[in-house]
Amino acid sequence: MPFAHTNRRWAGRGSSPTAPLAVLFLALATVFLFGGDRGHFYESYDFVSANNMAVAANLSPAHGFLGFFRMTLDEDGAQIYRPYNRFPVLGYALIKIATLPFSNDVSARLAAARTLMLVFFAAAVTLAYLALCRLAGNCWVALGATLLAFSAYATLYYSRMVAVEGVVGLFGMMLVHGMAVFAADGRFGQLLAKTCVALLLDWHVYALLLPFVLLGVAVAFRNRDWQGGRRHLTLGAVALAFGATVLAANFAREYWALGGDATLAELPSVQSMLKRSGVNDRERKCGRDARAPRTSQP
Repeated sequence: MPFAHTNRRWAGRGSSPTAPLAVLFLALATVFLFGGDRGHFYESYDFVSANNMAVAANLSPAHGFLGFFRMTLDEDGAQIYRPYNRFPVLGYALIKIATLPFSNDVSARLAAARTLMLVFFAAAVTLAYLALCRLAGNCWVALGATLLAFSAYATLYYSRMVAVEGVVGLFGMMLVHGMAVFAADGRFGQLLAKTCVALLLDWHVYALLLPFVLLGVAVAFRNRDWQGGRRHLTLGAVALAFGATVLAANFAREYWALGGDATLAELPSVQSMLKRSGVNDRERKCGRDARAPRTSQP
């Protein structure tokens, strides 16, 4: 592998290429220690953890894999949902799988979900380190930068928060390592694959993709590198199409939950987008209407 070959040079003269990585793993092992209270709600962000765990627990084929906080029945026995599908479904599905063996034990489910978040955190840190190795040209320098960046109190405090927009999204963002591999070795396929996986976890990856594509196209145009320009445009097109497909699937599940009689603007996820973007001048009224329970087909 190209990285295995160049890592010897990056590690530094007279050093083992695995030594910086071993130090990183040793440091990451500490976040898994002292987990005796991992099954208890006590942190200030635990309401976020509870909401995400509720959405994950409610995912099932019986409900069309709809994300929702709760379901009730009206006087006719029809199902009424409180949908929540703001983010891609993969993060919730992974939380569901991690907690599935402990369906009758809330404390064990919380401990399993928090452990999963720590695994995502460790994986994100590792990807950041690998990317910095390629960019800095020295793995010891990359190790120091990585440890400094991820040892902040806020970062460690939120590393156990059960939320797809937390460390799950951070892991998706750190799949930017694929950009470093592409820039160093020209491996385009792995970048496309990592981009699609990242978009199944979180939307924030677009914040990295947009400047990467635009700057890449600009540099390729300046250098008359038409193949490089086509690759960056292809990356942008694939990311846009794949993300639109994932978002459309979220809209479709909400449309089904609302009984199939709602317009696009009435879907809760669309209401949230309009409110947060500032497009909707009546954000308060629409916010309440979007959250009002709707009757679906039984």
